[in-house]
Amino acid sequence: MGRLKLGANVIGAARKAINDSVKYANERKQFGVLISTFGAIKHKLAEQVIRLFASESAVYRVSRDIDDLMEKLKTDCGDKGRASIEAISHYAVEAAILKVVGSEMLDFIADEAVQIHGGMGYSAEMDVERGYRDARINRIFEGTNEINRLLVSDTAMKRAMKGDFDLFGEAEKLYAILDDITDGRSEDETYYDKKIRYLGNFKKIILLCTHGAVKEFEKGLIYEQEVMNNITEMMMETYVSESLALRVKKIEEIKGSSPLCRDILDVNIYETAQLVRKSALDAIYSFASDDIAEKLVTATETLSKVDGVNLKNARRRIADKLIEDNEYRF
Repeated sequence: MGRLKLGANVIGAARKAINDSVKYANERKQFGVLISTFGAIKHKLAEQVIRLFASESAVYRVSRDIDDLMEKLKTDCGDKGRASIEAISHYAVEAAILKVVGSEMLDFIADEAVQIHGGMGYSAEMDVERGYRDARINRIFEGTNEINRLLVSDTAMKRAMKGDFDLFGEAEKLYAILDDITDGRSEDETYYDKKIRYLGNFKKIILLCTHGAVKEFEKGLIYEQEVMNNITEMMMETYVSESLALRVKKIEEIKGSSPLCRDILDVNIYETAQLVRKSALDAIYSFASDDIAEKLVTATETLSKVDGVNLKNARRRIADKLIEDNEYRF
């Protein structure tokens, strides 16, 4: 429960840091012009928004999932307390993801807020200085982020071994067609069809790496923390991106087309593909022999392939809205 609260609490702190950042950027002049007009500052402001909006999406998703399961369990057993405990326990992996992702998102945003303020950001007179110091503890309490990272992959594997979901069976199927894996691209894909395909491909990479690591290390995998962290990184990034995609799709179903939300999603998915690819390659070269490593790398390159995105223009559009509103309104 503490991890869930922390995941939610960092949202407010991150919004405050973004608001402080854009207000200062809209007031501070350098070389006779507002620093909010500089491309480098727009990049920072946009990245703050993207990371917060994505983290918010994951928090909203887990919260809704827990509420829904709680209601179902309460109906089944009639005991609200027991239903609450079981629902929260069921989403222990997701709660650990929120703790890590949320605390590191806030760290990034607080750090960039200080940077945008320049020398003033280091002064105790400014709110961002206090926010920067306060943000640091979140990666330590409620279990250090290192412990929570290991918890994510270890718990997911243990649940799979208990039969909660078929992780290893699906992985075996992928291994059987390792030489013939494609990215699944089709000609008539819609915008969301494409995003769902990308996310599905990222999950396939996770399955391949998890299965390969388990085959190589067996019960000793728990001692290979670097590989466990590689797998966790892929799981976290994919979960957050999937949460973001679901949120943007729901927004458009309710409110109609939202180009800015799509910009956020486009940048996020593009960057997630690069992060998943790197984590997968790091893991593969840590556990696979040369012959199987070559096949796994080829599959990873295929499955992590996404369309290019004009990141500069997408970030500028996001930053321009933040600058115009002079506060976070996404």
